[in-house]
Amino acid sequence: MSSQLSTTGLTCSILASLLFGLIPWYVQFLEPLDGSLLFWNRILFSAITAFIALVLFKQLGFLKALLSQPKNVALLSVGTALVAVQWWLFVWAPVNDLTTELSLGYFLLPLTLVLTGRIAYGEKLRPLQLTAAILAAMGVGHEIYQFGSLSWVAVAVAAGYPFYFLIRRKVKVNSLTCFFFENMLLLPFALFAIATDNSFSSALMAQSHLYLLLPGLGVLTTAAMLVYVAASKSLPVSLFGLLSYLEPVIIFMVAVFILREPLPTAQWVTYGFIWMATMIICIDSIRIIVRRPAVV
Repeated sequence: MSSQLSTTGLTCSILASLLFGLIPWYVQFLEPLDGSLLFWNRILFSAITAFIALVLFKQLGFLKALLSQPKNVALLSVGTALVAVQWWLFVWAPVNDLTTELSLGYFLLPLTLVLTGRIAYGEKLRPLQLTAAILAAMGVGHEIYQFGSLSWVAVAVAAGYPFYFLIRRKVKVNSLTCFFFENMLLLPFALFAIATDNSFSSALMAQSHLYLLLPGLGVLTTAAMLVYVAASKSLPVSLFGLLSYLEPVIIFMVAVFILREPLPTAQWVTYGFIWMATMIICIDSIRIIVRRPAVV
């Protein structure tokens, strides 16, 4: 039984990373829509897809329970504003040739989460975690020294997501329900933005394939979320966190080898420090997993 769960969890985790990693490539086929229009369409079709999933999985009761809890509704409303920025970046950056900066943010994210745990919950940093944090700081320092600043896209991802996760940690609600609730809060804004943008109707008339590809974006993002949640329930937390590094690797490879985004030579040094930090975190996670007693 545990072997089946492990296999299912590994499959779901790898599939989720592949789906999330392919989104930057997928949105390239949605030209000439700009990043903001892509974001609003993602909200629209993700809301529709998530609602269908709630019905199919018979989880509408969780939504009713959430709506009857004012405190959770208030917390998730704040969280929605935070995560909306991340969702917007995820489709805006690729169509503006900033996918490598996006991947850098996701490489840094686990490290900023480690620091968040230290600051917010007093969690002690293990020696390898501290070493990884120092290497990441060196990478950031090199980037600032070479270019005068760190990409705001990378900063927004690495520094913004921890605040969202702190809020989500306080809300004990089914993940699919939260995903649908977040999309529903943003849906009125999405409908208004889509309806009042004249360029959108012109694009639809000129590019008929958008009628299929735009709903596909909602299905893709929702499917990625569902298998991601399935993986989180089937794997040890440490292994789940370790496998999450696959996503920025795929995003980086898509950016460099498929989208052909330029990467200045000096930035390889930055990525070198970040990748060394990533490897150390992976090694540390593997040590924890190996030492943990097997669960029967």
